[in-house]
Amino acid sequence: MKDRATSPTDAPDYSLEKQVVRTAAVTLGWWVHGMVRLVLAIAMVYYGVAKLVFGQFGVADMGGALIAQGEMSPMGVLWRMVALSPLFQFLAGLAELGAGLALLWRRTVPLGAVLAGGSMALVFVLNLGYDVPVKQISLALLIMSILVLIPWMPRLARAVLGHGEIRPGPVPTLMPWRPLARVMNILGPIAGLVLVGLISWGVAAMYPERSTDETAPAGVWSVQEDAASPAAQLSEDTRWSAIAFGENEYDGHAVVQLRYANGELLTGSYQRTGEGTVELSLRPLRDPGVSIREHTEDDPTELTLTVQERGDGTVHLTGEGQDLVLAPDESAMVLYERGFSWGARVDDPFNR
Repeated sequence: MKDRATSPTDAPDYSLEKQVVRTAAVTLGWWVHGMVRLVLAIAMVYYGVAKLVFGQFGVADMGGALIAQGEMSPMGVLWRMVALSPLFQFLAGLAELGAGLALLWRRTVPLGAVLAGGSMALVFVLNLGYDVPVKQISLALLIMSILVLIPWMPRLARAVLGHGEIRPGPVPTLMPWRPLARVMNILGPIAGLVLVGLISWGVAAMYPERSTDETAPAGVWSVQEDAASPAAQLSEDTRWSAIAFGENEYDGHAVVQLRYANGELLTGSYQRTGEGTVELSLRPLRDPGVSIREHTEDDPTELTLTVQERGDGTVHLTGEGQDLVLAPDESAMVLYERGFSWGARVDDPFNR
């Protein structure tokens, strides 16, 4: 008996199987891409908000006016440079926050990846150049930005090189099934906004509330008169030569620096505890190779001082064995009071 001929309709539909496998593979790829994109977006929003609220670098304060360039670490130079320019810090934060927001929406992913990649490339170079101990993190975020951008790279190459027609770019598709995709198209943006709000709230809450008090003793002062006698050797002379009180307070504490006559610098914080009374907490500068834990093992030097303003602009400082007359150090205030000018000034270029 002859075998019955196989009908074309009875043959396995390999094309359908291939389509299912291809759809599953593409969907899995977009899910992996989406996870990388989500982590990158969270990092961009975190660092962006930290800069926008002036928390990561803070703001430049005259309380740090006494430290010399040679006493700074490379990281300290970078932190002071960025803190000195709120515009630079704000725009950097805006770029990173914008990248994070763009990464959360499917059709703006390539824009977000480009912004994140550019921002992280600059951050990585700064971390290398100023020896900031988060080089690996910035490099990882840069690599993640490139990975997220891969699906759009051929299109970007055509746009840059001008070779041929620029076709529409791919759209990330996490849900290939239309009914579920419609639901996700609504819930996705809502979840993104909630995520951005939670991160922003959490980052803003990390940093203490900042306020400004410009009244004395805020400012940079040099010792004009000292009731104490000098030591026999300059290296042993611990009389005060200069002191700087910051005006930006964080939860009631501001930066303070004290320079001895022998050149030693103490740094720390102070708070106003009453009418004309301040309390200082000071430590020597941390030496290279010393951990923060080791540096803070010893108790700080605690001082309670009385500040009395005088009509001639000087300040009388007493307490803890000190009886000093302080005069404003105008030269040490140039960095904080020079300000911005669009036009040329008489002393331009003023580069010192």
